[in-house]
Amino acid sequence: MGMAMDGTLMDKKAAQCISPQAVVLGLLGIATLVKALWVMNSVGTCDVMLFRVFGKALQEHSLAQLYAGSSIFNHTPLTGWLVKELYAATVHDGMAFAAGLRFACILADVGMVLGLLHLRKLTGQPPWWALGLFAVSPVSIMVSGFHGNIDPIMVMLLFFAAVAVVRDRPVLCGVMFAAACNIKIVPILVAPVFILFWMGRGWRQAARFMASAGVLMLGGAAYGLIVCPGPFVRNVFGYGSYWGTWGVTYWLTQTRIADFGLVSFTGLSAAQNRVILALKVISVAGVLILAWRRRKLGGLEFFTTLAAAFTWLFVFMPGAGPQYMVWYAPFVLLAAPRWWVALMAGSAVYMARFYHTTAGCHFPWTLALPKGPEVVYWGPWTNLAWGVFVAALCWKGREWFLVEKREPVAEPAAEIA
Repeated sequence: MGMAMDGTLMDKKAAQCISPQAVVLGLLGIATLVKALWVMNSVGTCDVMLFRVFGKALQEHSLAQLYAGSSIFNHTPLTGWLVKELYAATVHDGMAFAAGLRFACILADVGMVLGLLHLRKLTGQPPWWALGLFAVSPVSIMVSGFHGNIDPIMVMLLFFAAVAVVRDRPVLCGVMFAAACNIKIVPILVAPVFILFWMGRGWRQAARFMASAGVLMLGGAAYGLIVCPGPFVRNVFGYGSYWGTWGVTYWLTQTRIADFGLVSFTGLSAAQNRVILALKVISVAGVLILAWRRRKLGGLEFFTTLAAAFTWLFVFMPGAGPQYMVWYAPFVLLAAPRWWVALMAGSAVYMARFYHTTAGCHFPWTLALPKGPEVVYWGPWTNLAWGVFVAALCWKGREWFLVEKREPVAEPAAEIA
């Protein structure tokens, strides 16, 4: 009897010794192992193949020639050069190229969770249960472990730019923001959130942010702007994703009106281009309004502003690939954890449907190669994710847009030291 009681007490003490942080790290380790095993036993999607094609082309031609000769190369110069180096290191081994690309994303995911653990020490958020789920998010597992694109790296850098806001570090914020833009131009969409926040803190702070960000962004874009400005701006800044696979453009395609029928990102009709332009204007206008009205809100409220901006963007974007579903994750997680769960679930179902149909309906997926006709099978499932974004905007939009212009509440000095 005594031994049994001693055993029970030991079990209780052992349970008490397991901290929530240890649980999160354990879950992160499991997710990382799953991703690594998937990487080593698959090729990924057509994105991996395209990156390898770009890497090979850059061994034989200049970056300017690639911009001018290929409308599908819509990446920044830095990403082009990194892909070139990865190809050079794995020239005779396509599987090694695919693995290298995705292992970089896996490392970014690890950095993201470690960053969230650091942020929790500063602010007490996100809650442990949400952070544990984030560490094993199926969206993250599918994008980094299988898909093969650079979105997780961009999101990690953008997240650390926002952490620098919490730490009141404008120069570091500018460096991280510029680094994110040099990986993928997407963060430029939320640039007003950063610029207006630092302007709200004073011109000196704003100058530090804009100088550090501006120098690095111009440095990263200098080659394209000087050597091939037209093709560079057209490919990188003019890309509008695929028409007909997301949100408004999906439903316009379903009307069967001839001018809206083509599902593509090239060769679109004049009517499609006008709609895309209108959606881009609405997207940018919404972010500008959010950034202006919430410019005085710092701390975790800054993450809420980014979450609101990404929610708005996903509602009105002309298109959204499955790898885009990592963009909003850390920001919505911190702003509204339960909404993040709903978005994660909707995104995961849509993504699983996309990968399964484009991989020939075989699981586990080894190669997902969209050919076009299978969009009738996975296309409707995009509405599961898009619908949650619409619901979140309807539910939280008034709170986000009509927020009182109050001064940010300073964090206790002991917590941010």
